[in-house]
Amino acid sequence: MKYLAIFSGSFFISLVLTPLLIKLAKRFNVLDIPKGNLKTHKTSIPYLGGIAIYLAFVISLIIERFIASGNIYGLIGIIVGGTAVFFLGLVDDIKKVSIPVKFLVEISVSIILILCDIKIKFFHWEILNIAFTVLWVVGLINAFNIIDIMDGLCAGVAIIASIAFFILGAQNGKLFSPLAALSLAGGCFGFLIYNFNPARIFMGDAGSLFIGFILSALALTESYTEINKLAVFAPIFILGIPIFDTIFVMFIRYKKHIPVVWGSPDHFPLRMEKLGLSRKKVVLVIYGIAIFLCTLAYLSTKVLFVPAFFIYLIIIVIVLISAYRLSFIKM
Repeated sequence: MKYLAIFSGSFFISLVLTPLLIKLAKRFNVLDIPKGNLKTHKTSIPYLGGIAIYLAFVISLIIERFIASGNIYGLIGIIVGGTAVFFLGLVDDIKKVSIPVKFLVEISVSIILILCDIKIKFFHWEILNIAFTVLWVVGLINAFNIIDIMDGLCAGVAIIASIAFFILGAQNGKLFSPLAALSLAGGCFGFLIYNFNPARIFMGDAGSLFIGFILSALALTESYTEINKLAVFAPIFILGIPIFDTIFVMFIRYKKHIPVVWGSPDHFPLRMEKLGLSRKKVVLVIYGIAIFLCTLAYLSTKVLFVPAFFIYLIIIVIVLISAYRLSFIKM
């Protein structure tokens, strides 16, 4: 009942707030204006959808007396870090923030998680655990920002990943991570009603950076399984869509001698569109791929080492073949 309540509460808050934020964004002219070769929408679309996702997440957890039932330090780390990232994105939506400032804030919130004992723990040397935690959190924050390029794409992928983390957390007896995962899923779902093609509002950096941070933190809270050691890689496949697109785009930009922090229309969803699929179909296909990856990641936590190894091997082969073929699509 608590799981249903947290999801429903977050969904309802986001569903009610999003249309209000559409009006607010239009009133104060907080709009994504289609200019430049990276903007593909035809009319100006309101930003500020990320506010609905953020408030739905935080308010629903407070209503459910989250603090009384979970790890207080983990909760503080996720909410404080998430709030900092949210405001970073919100300021960037209204008035652009420099790249060094962005990275400084992102590194800072990853350190907040580490201080709250939410971190990678499987390396023998603690310095490696800290370094890879920072890399993981900063990478995921920006990865979800990178895939926010089509109506409904980022929110839908976030919902699928959140549900996967909920299932794994609930089965492993976790307290706060399943609730947090469902809260994020509900907030994103309520927003997706207005963001799916054709979008009436965008989440902006406030939403995409916040989602990336929360999911990176949730991935670090899970123990996954004691059946095989390979299960530690499950979150890489659960979050495979944004991770793949980030690495793919960085590689393509490197080959073109373009700085990796610059924007370019090289994302794999845009290349799928070049194959003749409509944007709505591209997003739905990617939803299917995300579900497939999450399913295999889940199965890898339920089998012994050898079957898990072959599951990961198959995924890696498919990913490499897909990346190779996508790289030849002319943009």
